[in-house]
Amino acid sequence: MIDSRLRAAKSMPASVLAACIGLFWMMIATPAVAQSTRDIVAGANLGPGYAQILNLSATPDISAAHYRITGQDTQPTIGVARFPFEYRLHSLPWNSDLYGKVAGGYLAMKDKFPVSVPTFGDGKIDSHWIAYSLTAGLFARFRLGAGITVAPGIDAGIARIENRAGYTGTANLIKPLVDGLILNWQTNAVLLTPNLGLEWGMSKAGHRVSIRGHVAWSRIRSYNESDSVLNFDETGNVYSIRADHAAPTGFRFFDRPLDWVVYGGYGGFFGPNRDALGFTSVSEAGLGVELPLGTGSGESRHVRFGTSYLFGPNVLGWAVGLGLN
Repeated sequence: MIDSRLRAAKSMPASVLAACIGLFWMMIATPAVAQSTRDIVAGANLGPGYAQILNLSATPDISAAHYRITGQDTQPTIGVARFPFEYRLHSLPWNSDLYGKVAGGYLAMKDKFPVSVPTFGDGKIDSHWIAYSLTAGLFARFRLGAGITVAPGIDAGIARIENRAGYTGTANLIKPLVDGLILNWQTNAVLLTPNLGLEWGMSKAGHRVSIRGHVAWSRIRSYNESDSVLNFDETGNVYSIRADHAAPTGFRFFDRPLDWVVYGGYGGFFGPNRDALGFTSVSEAGLGVELPLGTGSGESRHVRFGTSYLFGPNVLGWAVGLGLN
């Protein structure tokens, strides 16, 4: 019974704690239970959730933002920050260029899980997942004409995920069952991500319009786990589509034309582990301003500051970003 509850709850690591209360009572009622907690956790298949946390910290397809997952009893929050940089390496034949890129990512996921056990009273578990990622990759831009660009690439990286949790009240009763297995543990991981981008853009009379699509397939494998039962080898796949429209405001800032920009996007997970975090897709609607770095060319790189609202099935969020386009 408890094993099946663990399997059903695998979509969110925090929700697995509900099954541990049942396990606690099961062990009291039947002291001779042969199945150990380690066996139950090993059979719960929690790896997809952990892999998707790492994937979210590293993927550029789901916005760096603050999210609240709404489709379950608890409502965990997720904060994601990314620091990307890309640079042109070399010109290639067929009107194309080779680029390199590096990116750092950080994710913090928090949840509070109330624990209430009859005759023992109430308690609470404060759980905090932290993920770090560092990736590097290569991609090529093939300009096909009519504003269309195709960009295949591959990324590789390392990551780390940690859980830190505190117990109060009755929650201390189940601490021996879960500490080091579901809570208070850490592992490292490697990521390998082939990806493909497609973009269309045009610029006319001070207006700039672009539409970009991207899809990425990640293989995520843990190593050097604090406990071998935490080992996982999973996939995490993402897609996104994004549209931007920039136009002059008529104002100047530091002798540079100031543009307004409106943008929208839609992205999500796909594949067998797509619902491992409790949501599968998110939409974004944003507004911002852009300023060219150069003073004499409308084709200069632009610095953008924007803010956006994110929404989707079982998820809400917001983002504030500063970037170079």
